[in-house]
Amino acid sequence: MILSKLHLENFKRYSSFDIEFGEGLIGIIGKNGSGKSTLFEAILFALYGELRNKKFKEVIRNASASDKDAVLVELDFEFEGMAYKVMREFRGKALSANAKLYKNGELTTSGAREVTVAITKLTKMSKEAFLHTLFASQKELTSLSTLKNEDRKKMIRRLLGLEKIDFVENELIEKSRELKRDIAASAEFLLGEEELKSKIALIKETTAIKQAFEKEVKTKSLELENTKKRELHVKQELELFVKTKEQKQKLINELSLIKNDINASLATQTKLTTELKTLETKANELKSLATVKKEYESLSIKLKEHETLKNIQIKKEGLEKEQTQLRAQYTKAKADIATLEEQTKPYETLLGQKKENETLHVKLKTELSAKQTEQKQLQNELSAEQRVVSDTQQKIAKIQSLGRESNCPTCTRQLLDEYDNVIASLNDIVQKTQTQKIDKTKEKLELLTKQIAELELQKEQTQKALHVNETALSLIVSKQKDLANTKEHFTKVSEQGKRNKEELDTLSKHAYDEALHVSLQKSFLELKPKYEAVLSLETELKREQGVREDLALTVKSAEALHVKAKEKEMEVVKTLYDEPKHTAKQSEYDELQKQKEKQYSVISELKEKIAKNEGEIKTLQNALENNDIQLKKVQSKKDDLQDYEKIKVSLSEFKTKLNSKIAPRISQIASQMYATITKGKYQTIEVNNDFDFFIYDEGKCYPIERFSGGEIDLANLVLRIAISRTLGELSGASSVGFLAFDEVFGSQDENRRMEILEAFHTIKEQYRQIFLISHEMEIKEMFERVVEL
Repeated sequence: MILSKLHLENFKRYSSFDIEFGEGLIGIIGKNGSGKSTLFEAILFALYGELRNKKFKEVIRNASASDKDAVLVELDFEFEGMAYKVMREFRGKALSANAKLYKNGELTTSGAREVTVAITKLTKMSKEAFLHTLFASQKELTSLSTLKNEDRKKMIRRLLGLEKIDFVENELIEKSRELKRDIAASAEFLLGEEELKSKIALIKETTAIKQAFEKEVKTKSLELENTKKRELHVKQELELFVKTKEQKQKLINELSLIKNDINASLATQTKLTTELKTLETKANELKSLATVKKEYESLSIKLKEHETLKNIQIKKEGLEKEQTQLRAQYTKAKADIATLEEQTKPYETLLGQKKENETLHVKLKTELSAKQTEQKQLQNELSAEQRVVSDTQQKIAKIQSLGRESNCPTCTRQLLDEYDNVIASLNDIVQKTQTQKIDKTKEKLELLTKQIAELELQKEQTQKALHVNETALSLIVSKQKDLANTKEHFTKVSEQGKRNKEELDTLSKHAYDEALHVSLQKSFLELKPKYEAVLSLETELKREQGVREDLALTVKSAEALHVKAKEKEMEVVKTLYDEPKHTAKQSEYDELQKQKEKQYSVISELKEKIAKNEGEIKTLQNALENNDIQLKKVQSKKDDLQDYEKIKVSLSEFKTKLNSKIAPRISQIASQMYATITKGKYQTIEVNNDFDFFIYDEGKCYPIERFSGGEIDLANLVLRIAISRTLGELSGASSVGFLAFDEVFGSQDENRRMEILEAFHTIKEQYRQIFLISHEMEIKEMFERVVEL
């Protein structure tokens, strides 16, 4: 794999960034925090859709980008002669992932997971394998020699992926221990041979007892069935007795009800006869009061007529009083109208005066404004002339203070003989300005001030006259409103008076006699009790016909009830019922029920014993079944334990074979590179199966710690590259043609940095691309291509 181009948008610190990598020894140079390592984070993200740390997905978007801005990473690379392009994109607040993979310009795979699977299949490396194979940091290089033996071995095993085998092996050991504990614990709960025999014998014994109880239940059940049959026969006979008894009792009750009805009918007949005689007496009484009703109704009509006349009289008196009030209002309104009309006559005159004053006020205001403007202009002219005088006097004083050697204020030449002429000329300017311009301006200003004062006085007088006009007009307008309201009231009073007069003329046709009205009321009150008595008698007599009809029906009903009573007595006599036999049969039935309950109780007790035996049998059988289940589980765990032991042996053999391949291959690759870098001084670097490092010097084997710092740095470098190549070979990823080293120079001095760079130049033919990330700006000339950030 060779990296070609990288394009970033809103990825971490990059808003937008493009880079073409090229080939050879490439330096990624920049200060700390400039985003050097971020470029390789982006490469890893493009290929596998993840950062080094999966938990930091939320920091992938650039801080200045919004939730709507997409995070985009595009990587172009070459693999086995084919051109590939992988594109990863995150969108939205939730950073929803999408990805595409192109081969020679054609889309081959879509989807975040699908692209990751395709890349893994293409490179034959997972994300972790890719990191361990192609990327190395300063920490990893120094750790190869500085760490303690155990820590260094752990680091190398992690790089090689062997820690996963260690993890599996430890898991197998723990599982084996757990299975052994479970087998030992389960064995404690298994039944012994004697206990098994005892439980089987007890099951047989309990089963025999249960069968005997079941046989007895069948016998008792037959006896119970016979008892039930006899009970049913007696019950049927008893039900016949009960039915006959109930029927006779029913007939007796019905006969009693008929006799009660006959008695009630006779009582009703007596009551109706008495009531009929009372009504006949009241009919005679009503005849004696026949004239009262007509007399009362005639008197009631006359009384209503007098009530109407009385109301008319009351209304007429009210209208006469109202007319008196209206005449007074009419007179007052007429006088008020005359007064108000006189008071509102000056309105037009005052309105004309107001308009004249308003016109004069506007004219005075305009003249005053013009005069004030002219006054300001004159004041400005006066100030200007006074400044000229002041400036000229200052010049004279300055020239006089300097003497004849001073410069002319106009041409700036020395005055000398012209000194007196200039002084005289300047004094002449002052005199002319004072006498001619300033005095004239002051005279104009004084005259203008007087004119302004007169105009302001006239304006004030006009304003006062205008205020008097407005006050007088407001008063007249108010009077005009009062006049309109008074006229309206006068019209209403006049119209109401006419209507009242017309109504009084109509009401005068009716006459009311109060004495006659009182006499009629007295007669009406005296006659009213007799009239109410007549109405009461008429109401009661309306029932006479109904009472006669009810009496006839009652007599007829009594006759029918007598006939029905005789028939019911015959039915009672014909119904035969033997009470002693009924009592004896009831006793027999009660005895059979007691016998049946006793038999039920015996059968129930037997069934309880059977159920108890069944429970004991079931408990024993469950114990045996549970024992069988536990035996199977123990055997299954024993089988699992045996399988784990086999896997442990196989895994140990696999580790031995793997170590026998890895360590020699790392030694071979490292030795070749170290011999080249040291120009043949050291021919061999040995890595044993425990990943201890040795360097051969003149045929003798020495630990790596024996050598100088520079030699150790170079040894660490070739060992890390050898580990990467071995990992690539193991995974089948032989087509990956680049390596990346992050800050491998660390804190070395200049000589050691140059040695490492020379080493990279020596081995660069073995890789098409070697990336070195560094913040050391002074080494950028050592690279064939530099990307400066």
